[in-house]
Amino acid sequence: MPQAPEPATFDLSPVLKAYVESIDVWKKNYENLAKSAREFQGFAAEGQGGHGAAPAAPSSHDAEQSPSTAAYDTAVAQWQKSGEDLFKRFAQNQVELCRFFASRWEQYLTLPDQVAKCHTVGEFGALQHAFLTRFAADYMQESERLAQPFAEYLASLGDRHA
Repeated sequence: MPQAPEPATFDLSPVLKAYVESIDVWKKNYENLAKSAREFQGFAAEGQGGHGAAPAAPSSHDAEQSPSTAAYDTAVAQWQKSGEDLFKRFAQNQVELCRFFASRWEQYLTLPDQVAKCHTVGEFGALQHAFLTRFAADYMQESERLAQPFAEYLASLGDRHA
């Protein structure tokens, strides 16, 4: 007797891994930001003679960003971009889930009318089989659709670390 295939399950681990990695990126960027801020404060104090004296008149060199200011700006930009990407992906998945459930609920609403049109137990069994087959296929397809953006996100994290 052939073994029935194991039921497919939705694996949440890639989603959680992406979330944890995003937090790690934010933490790293925040640490770089804090380090840059400390360096910038030290640089500014040295520029003022370390005594809080009035700063000298700005020179043409001051128009360019100091390395610590550039590092600070870069860390902030990376942190914001990482948060923006994660939020955008989360919102897109929520929209996709709403579309999916709207479609499924429409199918649920048509089921009682279809059941009422069944004249035999065989017709009812065939309807139930078709409904459950479509139900399972829809959920499998939606799971793949929702996992794809996270797989792409994880791949992009790998590209950034390479």
